[in-house]
Amino acid sequence: MTPLILVLTLFLVKRDRNNTVTVLIPCKESEKQGLATFLPEFGDAQPVRAVTAADLRPTAQKHQEAVNEMRNYEREQMIAVTALLKELQSRDRLAVTGARERLRHAMELKRRADAKSGAVPARDSEFERYLISVFGLRPGQEEEALARWYGYGHGPKAEKDEKWLLSQLISEALRPVQVVLWWTGREFKPALYCPEVKLALYAALLMRVAGGGRWGVCPKCGEFFEQKRLNQNYCSIAHREAHRVARWRATKKSKLSKGGRKGGRNGARKTR
Repeated sequence: MTPLILVLTLFLVKRDRNNTVTVLIPCKESEKQGLATFLPEFGDAQPVRAVTAADLRPTAQKHQEAVNEMRNYEREQMIAVTALLKELQSRDRLAVTGARERLRHAMELKRRADAKSGAVPARDSEFERYLISVFGLRPGQEEEALARWYGYGHGPKAEKDEKWLLSQLISEALRPVQVVLWWTGREFKPALYCPEVKLALYAALLMRVAGGGRWGVCPKCGEFFEQKRLNQNYCSIAHREAHRVARWRATKKSKLSKGGRKGGRNGARKTR
């Protein structure tokens, strides 16, 4: 069973009394709600506590810690993925396009960061031939194979279909998160254990949006905001109106462009 299926099964079937998945993070002794009974015993037991809704507020200390832990490309990708998850439900094509652009920017930032740190080794023709066979590509497509291997690009299905793309991105993001059985001291609880705070923010935020929760990404500014009501899609009225105008202009431009391609007298008039 894949990590994504495990997470969704836990999310849909095994919830706690507050109707949310318990997300655990390492913490200080003074904050602990229990111990990481599920980890190997290499030393003293690790104190853990559950992530709360208050931790996710942009002004919260844990939220700031999570953002500070992220590299630039990680933050850009998290915002893009959350926007895709939200906007696919509303079928807002302009917002989906914006999310894809932000994701491409995140991958380019990752490419630059890897180049600067030397994380990508020198070219190896034998390894490249192996990657071509793995991805089902042809000789001459070595660059595409390397880009997909190092996370700078995606396959043709993900490039064409946002649902494929979203499924792949969420699965990859949740890979370091463990589904665990936690002994609280009074009872067993299924939980998601995030060894880093940034993973907890990612897991909790994405599950809240997927479950119709109180968090979203504004299609206009691309920032997280807390919803005052379930159908609130923008962080402010001003951004809602600005996005509405941008969407109207994009639709009008598309129609004018199609009219212009028809040629003739009417087509020329429409493209002025």
